[in-house]
Order: sequence, then C-alpha cells, then structure tokens
Amino acid sequence: MRLQDRVAVVTGGGGGIGSGICLVLAREGADVVVSDIDLEGAERCASQVRDEGRGSLTVRADVTVAQDCLDLVGASLKTFGKIDVLVNNAGLFGRRLGLPFTNQEEEDWDNCYRVNVKGPFLLSKAVAPHMMERRYGKIINISSIAARRDAQILPDYTAAKNAVLSLTRVTAKDLAPYNVTVNAICPGMIWSPFWHRLAPMIAAHSDYAGLEPRPMFEKYVKDNIPMRREQTPEDIGQLAAFLASDDARNITGQTICVDGGAAMG
Repeated sequence: MRLQDRVAVVTGGGGGIGSGICLVLAREGADVVVSDIDLEGAERCASQVRDEGRGSLTVRADVTVAQDCLDLVGASLKTFGKIDVLVNNAGLFGRRLGLPFTNQEEEDWDNCYRVNVKGPFLLSKAVAPHMMERRYGKIINISSIAARRDAQILPDYTAAKNAVLSLTRVTAKDLAPYNVTVNAICPGMIWSPFWHRLAPMIAAHSDYAGLEPRPMFEKYVKDNIPMRREQTPEDIGQLAAFLASDDARNITGQTICVDGGAAMG
C-alpha cells in the first residue's frame, strides 16, 4: 500500500491504459479521480476503484480546454482536499495511418498536438500551484514507444509523443525546487482497438497476410519484442504506482519504457 491516503487524478481513465493505471493506483491505496471525455467509461472505471475499497470521483473533462482542466483540479480538491498525483494519460492516434508526413494534413498534426501535448501542459499547469504550495507532488506523463522508435506510419503521433518527453524534462526542472517530480512512461505493445486500424497495413507484409487482428498482434509481438510477450495496462500501472510513491522521490525528468525490451538504449 505505497499510496495509502494519496489522491491521484488520471486523465483518459475511461478505458485501456488509463483504467489499468487507475486500478493499480487504487490497489496501492490511492483514492482516484477518473477523468475522461467518455463519462460512461470513466464511471465504469470509478466503480472498479470503489470495489477495491478506495474513494473515487468521475469528472468529464476535455484536456485541450484550459477551463476544463481548472474545473477538474477544482472538483478534485473540493472532494478530496488535495492532489498528490497527476497522470496525464489522455491521448489519441492520428486519423491517417501509413502516410508520409508530406501527405498529411495540418489538421492531423493539430489534433495530435492538441490532445497529446497541449493537454498535459494545460493540466500540469492547472495542478502545479497546488503542488508547489504543498511542496509535494508527482506528475506522470504517458508517452509511447513510438517516441523512441520513430514509427514512420504515425508521423504526427510520433512527433507529438516525442514532444511529451521534452515537456517532461522542462517541467521537471521547473518543479524540482518544490519537491515535485515529473516523469514519463513509454508503453510498448498493448492490445487495443487501434490494432484493427493497423491490421490492413501490416497484412500487406507476406508474413502477416490473412491473419485476423488479434493473431496478427500476437505474431507481431513475438517478432518484434525481445521478451516475446505483450504489455498490459496493468504493467503501465505498476510503473506509475512506483513513480507516484516516495520510493521514487529522487527520480525526476526521466523517461522509462515498459516495452519488453523493444526500445533498448
């Protein structure tokens, strides 16, 4: 119970990696504010948090809107009185996959940067005064293995997730004098509906032709992950719980991959 009596805010908590993070934090003792634009998904996750015996609150927020970020912080403080941990998990993939950057539209880049970069900036800025005043806080940004392997089929997403790593280092330096740590996690291969979008492109390779998305994913993992196994939302949650704990009090400005060895070095 490394996070006993801590309060964590997790964006994009309505499913996938976000829900995995919420549940692990709850199991470690934290009360969790589950935020998402999908309020129904957030409420399902919050119910699971309560099943773990922890307090929970759901807040619908669009992280690209500054007032929504301020309202999320305000609602969290009103309910729990403090925020110890912020996990900036909300994000999205580009709309057009497999295109070189010269064939992408300005709108594609704007969408990726607005959610994946502007969102963490706005919410970190909204919560920072509270953490600075208390001289305590943990901010965790969720980036992607794409930022470490420069995924060419996702140029807008890859560039945005690289920007998250720079944002992490900049904010870590600014907040270090206030005993606030800021770190980034790069998740690896995690099964999600996104693979249904990737399947047609991967199927163009003869080794994957004719495979349904899930078998294709499993083969891709074995072919590209040194440890030959997929990662799970709970794997990401375990690292988030460590970084959110006082065991990681002297770790800041760092990027850590949870990817089975795919992006070593």
